[in-house]
Amino acid sequence: MKYFISLLLILFISYQSAAQVKTNFTSLDVFELEYAQDPQISPKGDYVVYRRRGFDIMEDKSIGSLWVVSTDGRVHQKLTSNDTNESSARWSPSGDRIAFVSSKGEGNELYVYWVDSGIVARLTQLENSPSNLAWSPDGSRIAFTMKVNEKPPVLAKMPSKPEGAKWAKEPRITDRLKHEADGAGYLKPGFSHIFVIPSEGGSPRQITSGNYNHGGSLSWGPNNRKIYFSANRNPNWEYEFRNSEVYSIDTNTMLYETLTDRSGPDFAPKVSPDGAHIAFLGYEDKVQAYQTRKLQVMDRNGNGKKLISGNLDRSISNAEWAADSKGLFIQYNDLGKTKIGHLSLNGKLTELVDNVGGTTLGRPYASGSFSVSNSDRIAYTISFPDRPADVALTGKASSGPKILTGLNEDLLAFKEMAAVDEIWYKSSVDGRDLQGWIVYPPDFEKREKYPLIVEN
Repeated sequence: MKYFISLLLILFISYQSAAQVKTNFTSLDVFELEYAQDPQISPKGDYVVYRRRGFDIMEDKSIGSLWVVSTDGRVHQKLTSNDTNESSARWSPSGDRIAFVSSKGEGNELYVYWVDSGIVARLTQLENSPSNLAWSPDGSRIAFTMKVNEKPPVLAKMPSKPEGAKWAKEPRITDRLKHEADGAGYLKPGFSHIFVIPSEGGSPRQITSGNYNHGGSLSWGPNNRKIYFSANRNPNWEYEFRNSEVYSIDTNTMLYETLTDRSGPDFAPKVSPDGAHIAFLGYEDKVQAYQTRKLQVMDRNGNGKKLISGNLDRSISNAEWAADSKGLFIQYNDLGKTKIGHLSLNGKLTELVDNVGGTTLGRPYASGSFSVSNSDRIAYTISFPDRPADVALTGKASSGPKILTGLNEDLLAFKEMAAVDEIWYKSSVDGRDLQGWIVYPPDFEKREKYPLIVEN
């Protein structure tokens, strides 16, 4: 009997060992990877809706759908039953609805999801995809930006071709300096404008005008009338492409007010919860290859501008107000890590987490995003050198991050991943300390020689 039990134990251990053997990560495994993007925490801080990105091996493209996870970790499910691309989820101020963009049907449209019932309704039928969704404080309207197409310029009237004739494509004619972009190719004629639509459906109304692009984030004022945004509305905007300003526009009268006027980009305005101030990012353009984005705060009418990130020698990529309006949560890169910190209005910085990222896979660039609830709970994308982004939770009083998802554990737990080491070395030119990272191949042996790929 003892022999039989011992034999069973040996077989069980052997089976467990065989089951846990790891294999090397292969190129086809890329199609099995998933990562979280754009985590949006609910106003009460009890749920996070995020975009779950993956890859379609049959069509060789990325796909994304919206998922929701509770902050206690008990619920994790797809937001809708739609088998389409979904993005840009934004909670209503009361947390009863979620606005988002989906490609269900033809083109990308604006939808609303009712949290209690699970009902989804399409609000729009647009000529182009909406972006930068923003709810009004009373939840009655949704603002968004969208490109409005224009006809290309005509050099000469073309003759009509005979029926059935196969002529070459008409030449592409442009009178714009910026008519192509990296990753997008040819930019069709048109300008981005701001629209407003009732949150229960109706006709979208364009509230900006002119041959200017009104892109970037939108922030409503406390009276449900004004929207704060950034744009380059200078007459010479094509050549002074960095020179954007912060504006407000009254959604009823459609009258503009210019709130900044310096040379350089001012953008990403955010109205404080108490409605008294506006925070925005930017810098005074000194026409240099690299310039640091700073955080400023001003009164809602544009007066009383104050630089609050002057002590931080790092560019700030995002800022969100704390609930008490006495500081902001900021995202910045420092020594190869993307961090979130709390910056008080007097300039005191408190670091909260240093592991934000994981939303770009093709190149080793910093990335990631976060959002803040009404109680200062923070949802963000967390990543590690061998893991793409998951959703995590933190806050000012948190002892550490709480990871809510494990999107790749079913794959990477059984893969032998490369080891990554941080290295420091001296510049041969001026002796400065330089930072770098070395990624070792799986099964690395110090005695062996391997090819080296350098990324600068």
